[in-house]
Amino acid sequence: MNVIKIKDLLNSQEFLAYLIGLVLSTLLIGYAPSSIALGFFLFFSFRYSFLQKKKLKTDLYLLLPMLLYVLFVLTFIWSVNQGQTKTGLERTIALLVVPLAFNVIPKVSFENYKRILNVFTFSNLLFGLVFLINAFDTFHRTNSISVFTYHELVSLLDLNAIYVSVIFSISLFYLLTKTRKTKWDLWMIVFFLILLLLLSSKTVMFVLFIGIFIYLFCYGTKISKTKTLLGLIGLGLLIGIGSINLKQRVLFEKDTNLSEILEKEQFGQIYPWTGSSIRLLQLRILKEQLEEESIFWKGFGLFASRDNLKKRHIKFDTYPTFHDYNYHNQYAQIFSETGIFGICLLIMMLLIPLYKVLKSKNFLFTMFYILVGSVFFTESLLWRQQGLFLFVILYCLTTRTSFEKTHTS
Repeated sequence: MNVIKIKDLLNSQEFLAYLIGLVLSTLLIGYAPSSIALGFFLFFSFRYSFLQKKKLKTDLYLLLPMLLYVLFVLTFIWSVNQGQTKTGLERTIALLVVPLAFNVIPKVSFENYKRILNVFTFSNLLFGLVFLINAFDTFHRTNSISVFTYHELVSLLDLNAIYVSVIFSISLFYLLTKTRKTKWDLWMIVFFLILLLLLSSKTVMFVLFIGIFIYLFCYGTKISKTKTLLGLIGLGLLIGIGSINLKQRVLFEKDTNLSEILEKEQFGQIYPWTGSSIRLLQLRILKEQLEEESIFWKGFGLFASRDNLKKRHIKFDTYPTFHDYNYHNQYAQIFSETGIFGICLLIMMLLIPLYKVLKSKNFLFTMFYILVGSVFFTESLLWRQQGLFLFVILYCLTTRTSFEKTHTS
């Protein structure tokens, strides 16, 4: 009897939901755990489809990421470095296999949607606690307040603060969508807000403030008590944003000399770079590549822009560490490597689902597309496994979730 129950569990939609939650929950602990979790989800998804003998019905929304991957494959033909393109195809295979898996399983019910986000949010809560405990321990030994901010806060797992901020923001936006918030939910909202402030990602904080006000004025009609609390929290954050590491980072960006970045021929080894200036230089390089390398239609090939980028950085005499940088801009990255068709597909993957979620009035997914669309300007998000898995899974959830309600409960 127990064996039968286990078989029923393994072949249930609820089990698939927990596997999706597991994939999302392992994004912060390395390449291998999330890859293994994704492998389990793929196996049980196709197993479910085989056992249920469901007819394959193609979801047109899911074709977009698969078409993007097909384009990636085609770039291998003309790639300037086929070895790098082969590596890229291996690393971005999720764009093909995840939509395929979502296509062969039933639509995600509203209850399973909540299961996925609950697992994801609880794991993020645990990670946040671990990061803070580690920061307090380090502070006790070093007396350095910087251990509570930006990359140092998440250095325990050698993570990038921007990627962690994006992941934590998803949990925060999910908690905000809950119609009936418990005291525990409210405390978690405050906790994630504090973490995001400490992580100090300027782009994510900007989107977060926009999201709070969108929520208060467009989605919060049934929760007047919470509106007051969130308003006060938002005000507190607006005051707090002028302090600690974030203020220093914002002020530091004022040193960016835009005209110099666009005109200077050589920068030397002591040039005072900022985050904005190095990203602007990357766009200048892209402009020169489009003019000199004939990459507008086809690009260099997936992952094959690195050598040309390095050559141009050497020409500009930038820091040696910059020579291995990518564009730190997903739009520029995909344009340089796959040409105009790649960037058009990427923009379609942002705008078409956004139109759908605006119609369904789902705050979480609305903010997700605003968030990733903004972060794409500062990070090549899809060229890192954390960003790729997060994006493609939430993209598929957007198109395959049955939104029977506008808010979670």
